[in-house]
Amino acid sequence: MTKRSVDEALAVDSGANNGRSRSKDSRLSPADDDNSHPPRLVGSVSSLSSSPCSTSTAPPSDPPPGTTKPARRIVSSISSSSIIGGAATQADRKCGSHGTLENTTPVRQLTRLTNARILQRDGTLLPGSMTIDPSSGLIMDINIEKDLVKVSNDGEIGKFDDCNGQIVSPGFIDIQLNGAYGVDFSNDGTAIQSQRDSTDNHGQQTHCIGTNDVFHVAQRLVETGVTSFCPTMISSSCQTYRCILPLMRSARNQQQDLQHSLCESDKVGANILGMHLEGPFFAPSKGGAHDRQNIVAPLKGMISVEEVFGIDKNAGVDASQLDDIDVITLAPELPGALDATQSLTKLDPSTPSEINPHSIVVSCGHTEATYEDGVQALSHGATLLTHLYNAMNPFHHRKPGLVGLLSSQSKLGRMGLKRPFFSMIVDGIHVHESAVCMAYRSHPQGCVLVTDAMAAMGLGDGDHHLGSMEVCVKGGRATLAGTDTLAGSVVSMDTCVKLFQQYTGCSIGEALLCATLHPAMVLKRHVTRHRMSRGSIVVDAPIGILEVGSKADLVMLNNELDVLGTWVGGKKC
Repeated sequence: MTKRSVDEALAVDSGANNGRSRSKDSRLSPADDDNSHPPRLVGSVSSLSSSPCSTSTAPPSDPPPGTTKPARRIVSSISSSSIIGGAATQADRKCGSHGTLENTTPVRQLTRLTNARILQRDGTLLPGSMTIDPSSGLIMDINIEKDLVKVSNDGEIGKFDDCNGQIVSPGFIDIQLNGAYGVDFSNDGTAIQSQRDSTDNHGQQTHCIGTNDVFHVAQRLVETGVTSFCPTMISSSCQTYRCILPLMRSARNQQQDLQHSLCESDKVGANILGMHLEGPFFAPSKGGAHDRQNIVAPLKGMISVEEVFGIDKNAGVDASQLDDIDVITLAPELPGALDATQSLTKLDPSTPSEINPHSIVVSCGHTEATYEDGVQALSHGATLLTHLYNAMNPFHHRKPGLVGLLSSQSKLGRMGLKRPFFSMIVDGIHVHESAVCMAYRSHPQGCVLVTDAMAAMGLGDGDHHLGSMEVCVKGGRATLAGTDTLAGSVVSMDTCVKLFQQYTGCSIGEALLCATLHPAMVLKRHVTRHRMSRGSIVVDAPIGILEVGSKADLVMLNNELDVLGTWVGGKKC
């Protein structure tokens, strides 16, 4: 791999796009041996037109009446000439020590990480250096040692970090996190849940979580190497969904505004992604730690989904929207589940050509599905299995269940289908190490590590809550009070990666891919994404990869996979 600057990437990307129209769905199919990891690419490189030094965090105004195309708040402004050349605007001026704007020469203060071993898409670790921009939040260039050349923006380097031969990986992505550090993402105030602000270690509160609670989790997660996460709700009441989904959207929007308005010294924590709604469309016999009162079947397909979650396109910002959701876990054998799956995963043909249509990842879980049910789910658009082995039928040599899909590359290929991704909770409790190894060896490109952590993560043993259910944590094992039923985990992602590498005997790089590139591929976030947000087009840079133009979300680790440092959007946490 040779060094490419962002300026070069812009020129190449612009030339490629001028000669062809961009597909509405630039995202790739589920991982499989025959496509393995997608070819190396550089996405469209853009940054917010508002400076990281801007003092305003107010959302952009709606487009004027009669406007046919949304007003862009994304501009291609990463090249040196667009930032340094010409007169400085207020947004270009440098932040002062107190966050005020000063009339100084606008200069990017880049950070160069040197003497690192950089994770590649194929899992190899190659020695080299990397330049990141805390202002745009992107990776500007990467130099592999054997191809080391002079970097054109040397004069803009404001900080050098010697990695001393340590590993630099994309930050971890957790697509199933129920809560942590005393915050329960299913807490709408109707049950006793949050422990963080109590007078003792395990005191409890009854108030609904707020955006500050979500920010608290985001700021703590970076300690474990996580730079992006999907807040996850267990099966809940209709009232709870109507409370939590808009709240999470507000937290996500506030965080994104702050990320593009604060100075380099300000930290906002791990990126808040769309929600993972684990339930309530489950087989009652496979409910696990979920409250049976909330478990229902999607009898009317998509209509049931909209009714339960409170989806209303015409109700404004106070209502739940499909755009708030990244993943839905359901049991595919339930009446109406296949119709719902097809509706959730299909692309809206009315979406403007300049943005990527939003579709939801449908995952099969908490289910009595047979192998045949699983094939039907894949044919209707499902692409993921939730916490493999747990809350599903076990593998049997005559009734393989969903687990059998992992080794069905040939049969599924003949049907024009891909094997699904599958998530695993590798905490030494949920799945035996031999079963972890067996699943990974069956389908290594599809393996995704998740924590499935609940509010007790980071708090230690004691009595806690998961939604409306009482949970006892003892010796790192979380169970429903008075039972042996597992109730999520209290494991951190860095521990999952360590145990996974130990159990499977895979390389360090291969283990890291299961917490970085693979979850990014599940969410279709390993490529550039154009989306609508508050009346404007927003360009999301790729995550889960370390390439020019991707988001500078990084974690530094040693050979024991201990987290030594974390960067989110080019800012060290």
